[in-house]
Amino acid sequence: MTTKDTQTQPPFIFRDGAVQAVLDLRVYRLAAIQKSAYRFAERCTAVLGSPDADRIPVRFAFPPAITEQDALETVRLFFQELLDQELREQVGDETRALRALIVAQAFSRTDLIRQD
Repeated sequence: MTTKDTQTQPPFIFRDGAVQAVLDLRVYRLAAIQKSAYRFAERCTAVLGSPDADRIPVRFAFPPAITEQDALETVRLFFQELLDQELREQVGDETRALRALIVAQAFSRTDLIRQD
């Protein structure tokens, strides 16, 4: 595919009631992809393929009555949700120790945090 092709072709193609995408696991964690897929389960079925190195194929299968425009809009919204879920995973990782300390303090009979 040339640079000109990438500029003129839409990022996703709706064909046979589905849209194919390949996600980079260096950018999106599998947990974020799965959570996004679950959030969109009413609109489409996201079929995750087997990861190959850092890539995972995803097939978005839509109900028969959906239009191409609606399907592509759903995929666009999926990617917005994916960014949100990835950020949630990142924040969760960064605050994991603090959350564990807060929970431990809440259920402890002794004060675990030095007050001086």
